[in-house]
Amino acid sequence: MHRIALLAALAATLAGCQTTGESIGKSRNDLYDGGRSVLYQVQKGADTPEQAMRMAAAAYSAGDTDQALYQYLRASELDPKRYDALVWVGRIHRERGNNPLAERALNDVLKVEPGNLEALSELGTLQIAMRRYPEAAKTLGGALRLDQQRFGGVVPAGELTDPGVLMVDDKSPLRVYNGLGVLADLRNEFDRAHVYYRLALQISPRSAMAANSLGYSHYLAGEWPAARQAYQQALGFDASYKPAWRNYGMLLARMGNYEEALSAFEQVETRAEASNDVGYVCLIEGNLEQAELFFRSAIDQSPAHYEVASQNLKRVEQIRRIRNNDAGGGSDVSRMSTPVAPAAGPLTIPSAVPLAASTPMVSTVSLPSPLQTGTP
Repeated sequence: MHRIALLAALAATLAGCQTTGESIGKSRNDLYDGGRSVLYQVQKGADTPEQAMRMAAAAYSAGDTDQALYQYLRASELDPKRYDALVWVGRIHRERGNNPLAERALNDVLKVEPGNLEALSELGTLQIAMRRYPEAAKTLGGALRLDQQRFGGVVPAGELTDPGVLMVDDKSPLRVYNGLGVLADLRNEFDRAHVYYRLALQISPRSAMAANSLGYSHYLAGEWPAARQAYQQALGFDASYKPAWRNYGMLLARMGNYEEALSAFEQVETRAEASNDVGYVCLIEGNLEQAELFFRSAIDQSPAHYEVASQNLKRVEQIRRIRNNDAGGGSDVSRMSTPVAPAAGPLTIPSAVPLAASTPMVSTVSLPSPLQTGTP
């Protein structure tokens, strides 16, 4: 009891010192959503912003985003001009899905430094994730123009006629060019997207993210052999990069290489989940027999009843009934009741059958909504 009281008193003391910079101040507390700040406070804390940045980087590398977040905020408190610390706060919140907090942190930077390329890069990436595409295009386009000024070039406002004239180096913001490629893909401008992704690979020649993006762009364009090559390159750069494994598994499933697809999905999920995902790809392509086999396999392999696969199996049966009742009318999946699955992974696939834009997720594979937007 004495130890608990001592810890509580120490935490209260630290909280009382917030205005002196001895812990995270009130101006930064609203950007912390972790659950262990008291523990970090009673431990030996960083005395300098440099030390806090090192502790944050080590925690982030170890996967402890709570402590990384706390230490980056600590660095910002010790030196309010350490804007790179706040950019990291925004990045961590974005990765954790805390979009409002991510946006607030990044806007705090941009209020003071409107030309901060890292903050613009992260904000544009966040806006894409939030499907605010026109805003993302404006943010990333502004960042691109700032980057090109370093080379003495002037990029006018509006859409570039030829992105192939752009110049980059290892100081260029990778996510800006990758994000502009994503926006081009969303407009089905695949050749333009490829130029941006190749620029991203010039910035970081071993970027799994850029290689994966290039692969997905080739996939969307129907260039499956090129997509496969790019995914393999991404995984060669980083064998732990989950988005590439998911996209590679989806591609293999669509190519009919089901065992290879299962193996790819299993790099990031259980065998039961992998079977469900392969089955789902078969389902959206209208291959009901194969879909049923994989859904039943997922149910059989799961230690407990695998609800998502079970619901997907019911969906197969519903489609069959519709086909039987409406011979020659195809499969109108948009009329189906669809189950809500666990949180979807970073994989999207184009549908081979008509689907409503609001169709809920039914696997770790998710369906994109149609995009109609003009982007500068």
